[in-house]
Amino acid sequence: MAPKETPTGQSVPNLQRPAHAIDHAKVVAETGSNAIDGLTSTEAAERLQRYGRNVLDNTGGVQSLEILIRQVANPMNLVTNQSGS
Repeated sequence: MAPKETPTGQSVPNLQRPAHAIDHAKVVAETGSNAIDGLTSTEAAERLQRYGRNVLDNTGGVQSLEILIRQVANPMNLVTNQSGS
């Protein structure tokens, strides 16, 4: 069975919160890693099989025009400030 690619932004399943939102020591503990020595070759191969490669998708990112359209089309930008009139 070939490993599947992990979608961008998906965290490791056994973390209680995204890794960027918790202390590094908790990430190490919750993932069963070792901050000094890293993973053994066996553990790395097992995780590669279980979770797939750690790759970014190839969508090209967010385009400037797309950001502009989202901001202009945002209903909150259409609400006028009535208290200042």
